[in-house]
Amino acid sequence: MSFTIKKYCSVLIFLILISSFHLYAADLDVPNMELITRSSFDTGIPVLLTRGKVDLRMNGGYKLGGSLTLGFDSADLGYSSADIDDYDNNAQDLATYLSNQTYLQFQSAEIIIRNLFSSPTDLTYFTGATDVLCSGAEFPDLFGSVSVATRYKGYLYFPENEFNGIHRINGTGLKVSTTFGSEKNLTSVYIYEDGYLGNSHFSSDIRTLFSFDKIKLEGFLGASFPAASAGLYRGGCLFYYSPGTAGEFFAQIGVPQWDPGKTFDIDRLFFLFEPRIKLNPLTIILTLFWHPGYYLQDATIDSGSSDIHINFMLGDPEKSTFSGGLEGSTTFNPSALTDQFGVIVSPYISAVTSGVIWNIMLNTTLLPYSLNDMFEGIISVKAEF
Repeated sequence: MSFTIKKYCSVLIFLILISSFHLYAADLDVPNMELITRSSFDTGIPVLLTRGKVDLRMNGGYKLGGSLTLGFDSADLGYSSADIDDYDNNAQDLATYLSNQTYLQFQSAEIIIRNLFSSPTDLTYFTGATDVLCSGAEFPDLFGSVSVATRYKGYLYFPENEFNGIHRINGTGLKVSTTFGSEKNLTSVYIYEDGYLGNSHFSSDIRTLFSFDKIKLEGFLGASFPAASAGLYRGGCLFYYSPGTAGEFFAQIGVPQWDPGKTFDIDRLFFLFEPRIKLNPLTIILTLFWHPGYYLQDATIDSGSSDIHINFMLGDPEKSTFSGGLEGSTTFNPSALTDQFGVIVSPYISAVTSGVIWNIMLNTTLLPYSLNDMFEGIISVKAEF
């Protein structure tokens, strides 16, 4: 509770400070807006479940900048039109109803002092969930590069864990970032009270990114205290290589959480290898992914699972309006008592229209075989602002 109070106090301080800025120059944008509808056919009649995630961000000026992000993240927007009276006598259903309401909530806030002491260094006070480490998504924004991130991430493919990058900064603290006078590097140091571990738990991370013409690199190291018997540690790296027009290679390797007091095993690892072969107009993307046992300072439900995912894609979504193809996934979960192997084949169509990315998929589960659960339709709509 005290951590929540501190968070809201931080927001209040932020609002007071930003009120002294040039508010007439503030910008309002929508950095993230995504709706994903899944349709199952268990009873022969389509049952729809729509996940919605929207962020609204207000940005201040450049010299002494600030931003405030509000939004909602609902796993089932169907509850937004439901009546709370229907859940009064069932505590579990009431909790589910409340957790899926679409009220705007605080997400994060930042105040940035740029070019500190006339150097290429920025000082940021932040609170909430901010930077994602080793996702690859920031290279286009920071360096104006091509998109390097994998498609195989997030709620669309991992509705339970929503893997995106190796770690994410979450809490209240300070960030110092510098380019060292280079246009190809950005290095940041974070010191903050950890929002995942709760009150009186502190974390520190150091992160660096390099962007070259054919190679993109990112790495980070972090630690949290007091936690476990000797603290908790994490680290990871991202590598992207594009030798030419014939193909690309993308990899993420890391340890989202390491407890020195426990035996280190492979379940601590996060690794994803993704070669991409371009045979215009066909692109073949092979993804090998090992699910980590811990993610964002918490245990995952599918520890030790591994995926082999292949995507035969026709067209280039970066250059053409329409693309599509066929995806296939093989999943192995050794901890499952039954049905350790899973095979899913998914034809899909993608389209980019007026800043909106559409994905329409039909997941067909071949293993484990069940005619009632065999098909799942998915419509994903993501706005790019």
